[in-house]
Amino acid sequence: MLLPPLNALRVFVVAANHLSFKKAAEELFVTPGAVSRQIGNLEYFVGQKLFARQNGKVALTEAGLAYLREISGALERIAVATNAVSRRAPRHVLKVKLPPTCASRWLVPRLASFHAMYPEIAVQVMTSHEPVDFRLEDVDVAIRYGKEADPAYNCELMFAEVLIPVCSPGVAELVAARTPQDLVGQVLLHSILRPNDWRMWFEANGVSDFSIEREILFDNSSLTYEGAVAGLGLAIAQGAFVQEELGRGRLSIPINIPLRSEWAYYMVYPRDRSSTKIRAFHEWLSSEGQKTRRALV
Repeated sequence: MLLPPLNALRVFVVAANHLSFKKAAEELFVTPGAVSRQIGNLEYFVGQKLFARQNGKVALTEAGLAYLREISGALERIAVATNAVSRRAPRHVLKVKLPPTCASRWLVPRLASFHAMYPEIAVQVMTSHEPVDFRLEDVDVAIRYGKEADPAYNCELMFAEVLIPVCSPGVAELVAARTPQDLVGQVLLHSILRPNDWRMWFEANGVSDFSIEREILFDNSSLTYEGAVAGLGLAIAQGAFVQEELGRGRLSIPINIPLRSEWAYYMVYPRDRSSTKIRAFHEWLSSEGQKTRRALV
């Protein structure tokens, strides 16, 4: 029996109903890029283009329309049957704590794939800049931002922090940077929680007399990156959190000199906890971290 990924089917139906990847993403609580990837996976699986994409808009192809008619009723029946069984089956909840930007720009866009693999595990995401205290908090797994692994826990490196300047393609063309010195004097964007990133990058590249002449500050890194997409200036970004914008051409790298900092993101959980849900999440998260490390090389 040849069956496509059910999560991709669900994404396809929602996107087809809206005729918009953006609106589908809002309904599914994922990014438009995640919707696009699921649609691409499904199109590869069936060997047909299901959507026609032009000028930022999407429309169903003839194959897509025919496919939608066939599967809509089947998915409704699956949903009804699943709901009936779920009333009797216990649902496993996995509680994850991590920094806000890591959650919104790295973990959440990937959760659809975990849910497709383990639909019986419900992931509850909690965000905080404070490190987790497993003795006091009801948390199963955490992603911790730090300089080194914590030997008190099961601790695994997810990906290192790599800082890179980014900006919109239009700003990159206007600045036409050839050396780090060319970025001095430009409008520089950064989060108030990360005031030293630009200074670290400039000093690592030999610009010791650096001072910010024009800047725009944001409450968090996610807003900083959105400011860069909007063309407000140049942001110093954590590379792992802007991969989608770089891949889609919404952001450019004006001068490709990444800086690997001493900091990194680690998956941690107590050594005495090894439930099925934690082992499943550990295995999946480890794989996603490996993908990110390869992308940052």
